[in-house]
Amino acid sequence: MTAVAPLNEEHAVAEVLAGRYELLGLVGTGGMGSVYRARDLELDEVVALKVLRRELVNTPEMLARFRQEVKLARRVTHVNVARTFDIGEHHGEKFLTMEFIDGTSLAELLYEREELFPLSRVVDIGLAICAGLEAAHRAGVVHRDLKPDNVLVTKDDRVAITDFGIARAVLSAHVTMGAPVGTPAYMAPEQVEGLTVDHRADLYALGEILYELLTGVTAWSGESIFQVAAQRLLKPPPDPRAHRQTVPIGAAQIVMRCMARKPEDRYASATEVATALSTLTIPVAPAAPPRAPKPQPAARPSMPGLLETPPGDKKVAVLPFQNGGRPEDEYLASGLTEDLIDTLSVMDGIRVRPLGAVISARGRSSDSREVGRELGVQVVVEGSLRRIGDMLRVSARIVSVGDGFQLWASRFERPEADFLKVGDEIACAISRALSIERPEGNRQTIEDPVAYDLYLRARHELHRYSPETTQRAIELFQQALERRPDDATILSGYALARLKEYLYSDGEVSGDATRLAAERAIALAPDLAEARLAAGCVAFAFGDSERGAHDIRDAVRSGKRLADAHDMYGRIAVECDRIDTALEHLSAALSIEPRTFVSRGEMARAYELSGKPQIADELLAALPPDPQTHVVYWLVRARIIFWRRDYATARALLADEGPTGPIFPGRGILMSMEDDKAFDEQLEFLDARARAGSGALRRTAMFRQIKAEVLCFRGDEDGALAALADADRAGLFDIAWCNRCPLLDPLRKRPEFQELVFRVGERAAKVRAAMGLT
Repeated sequence: MTAVAPLNEEHAVAEVLAGRYELLGLVGTGGMGSVYRARDLELDEVVALKVLRRELVNTPEMLARFRQEVKLARRVTHVNVARTFDIGEHHGEKFLTMEFIDGTSLAELLYEREELFPLSRVVDIGLAICAGLEAAHRAGVVHRDLKPDNVLVTKDDRVAITDFGIARAVLSAHVTMGAPVGTPAYMAPEQVEGLTVDHRADLYALGEILYELLTGVTAWSGESIFQVAAQRLLKPPPDPRAHRQTVPIGAAQIVMRCMARKPEDRYASATEVATALSTLTIPVAPAAPPRAPKPQPAARPSMPGLLETPPGDKKVAVLPFQNGGRPEDEYLASGLTEDLIDTLSVMDGIRVRPLGAVISARGRSSDSREVGRELGVQVVVEGSLRRIGDMLRVSARIVSVGDGFQLWASRFERPEADFLKVGDEIACAISRALSIERPEGNRQTIEDPVAYDLYLRARHELHRYSPETTQRAIELFQQALERRPDDATILSGYALARLKEYLYSDGEVSGDATRLAAERAIALAPDLAEARLAAGCVAFAFGDSERGAHDIRDAVRSGKRLADAHDMYGRIAVECDRIDTALEHLSAALSIEPRTFVSRGEMARAYELSGKPQIADELLAALPPDPQTHVVYWLVRARIIFWRRDYATARALLADEGPTGPIFPGRGILMSMEDDKAFDEQLEFLDARARAGSGALRRTAMFRQIKAEVLCFRGDEDGALAALADADRAGLFDIAWCNRCPLLDPLRKRPEFQELVFRVGERAAKVRAAMGLT
């Protein structure tokens, strides 16, 4: 493995391989290795440089075969073939240099198009591929792994086939393992069977590419690569017209002959395929037919890990920046990490792993490349931050996971006021290193660096969930607003902080401040995800559930990286009895913002209600690290113990924690199980909390729910029904709890309970509809 420059190197630059090739950016990775855009410093030309996986060239015999194939591939000189130049070595890593084609792979074009290619375009691409194949075959070179990923199309419509000769060398490297080389969806039957392969295997793959261009789907599909590969041995070549009836019969016949089971039944050469394509009648004004519609986000947006990653997208992990200064500066390192993730996540062509997944993997390994391999990414970004007086020193680097090459590294010393600029500089470097164009104006930022620093501090406190930290958050938001009174992002955070203050209070705090802040944020930036989130949370709190559902849905759709939006969406989905969708969003929230317990607690509640107590226990196995979140933790845990009537666990916890330990917030619930005095005190407490702040209907409903649980536990069905009637009047829509909470079982036969459940179900249906849930 090549040595990587230390993080604090003053003028670190990208790696130079073999003293000649300066790495400019990662183009992509595949089964054979990583591909870079590099500058040949000797000739001052840009080339494509492919670093080969070590196991492919780990013996002199294998390396000799690669050299031989490169010699053969160099004979091919044609406009429709990317030329192969040379083979080299750098610190034990072998690499090939090839012509750099500044284009898009056919795989990416197929993925991105909303409509199918018109027949004229299919023919043009097919003819270009045929020309490139014929030139290679005449030189005695067979591709063996022809597929859309290996066909590049430039902006001026040049079509070029890449990786000629490499597949045969890989086959030689694998011969001792008896493994066929090729991509299952495009392999010829003889490749699957491990038989002799000639140029007609490339014609088979060409037929599959034409099939996909004509229909928008691959010719063979299956649940595993073995099914995909085996189908061509068991079935005749598929007719494209079976998938798309408008495919001309002549085009279908060309495809099926290219894909004939036996090589002798295929065309004899690429030239023959080209002749057949040239005879097709092209409509005068071809209409591009629509392809099957792509799934549209109804209930959730596209999230990393939830939907398929488009071909060509780069996968990145931003490791948490290390705070090299005082502990109280941790928020700066966290803020820079989150800012980078947020910036990269809105760039086309990049998929960023969620922070929670990164922290989890980092906890299992201190080796950044090992973390990257576990996360399945191509590059990792790591760095450190230290405050020195009024200056910030930030070191950062980008490392390729596959081979350890350093793509970029630098150290910044900037005034603290330039905090945002440092993040932008690093993001620009990352986009360059990944060969991604960064769009201008692609995100909203707080321009005043002092206000932004205050905002970061406030947000850090807001996620700690206690009255004390909420007050600190409010003060910091207010200071930020003094500098930027019309900043919708700050106003949105302020609205959420004032909402928490209102919900924590005993009625002495007005809800007007949170309403006004949320309304002002929406007025200033109606499309801002943070503003929609604030408006939705406020609407829910004050009983306007349908409006709140609309706003939360919009917040999730426009704020894919907004953890609080996914958390709120998940919590509402649980209550609407859409557990699977809820768990998806709660998991997304936890992966984006792993430091908060709230999403994990709600997941535990969801699993408990859905009859999976073991998973709920796993989620609640340990106290959250931040003591400020113990309040939420113990409330969730005590409630679940109460639902189970688990006296033994309750007694053990009460004995262990004592009267003032962290269990105290849930202590009343557990003590009421066997202590009559505690039972009466718990009812008084719940009544007081339900009455406090009469406008907070959602809080009222929640405390009436808990009161109904306590009364059902003691067998007071009439009292429980009265508490539920109060919750009903407060707009209760938690149909999952009504249908699944085991403590309510004695009420299920009562007509008044059945009527209440009907009303709750109607409300839940309206909320589901507003959220886009079915």
